[in-house]
Amino acid sequence: MGDRSTTATSYAGAAVSVLFGLTLTEWGIIVGIVTALLTFGLNAWYQHRRNAREEEAHRIAIEKMGLK
Repeated sequence: MGDRSTTATSYAGAAVSVLFGLTLTEWGIIVGIVTALLTFGLNAWYQHRRNAREEEAHRIAIEKMGLK
């Protein structure tokens, strides 16, 4: 069995080979997927913050009306 540096170099070489073997269309697909995932995550985070603000505003409005 080879030593660790040979194994690591082999895997690194394979990874570089795969990355540089991608066409422009494949890179576009990867960038599109990453962008869509980041957009989804950012939107979910903003919606969570918006919901928290609206719940707080609702709680304050109920307290001002004297219903609670």
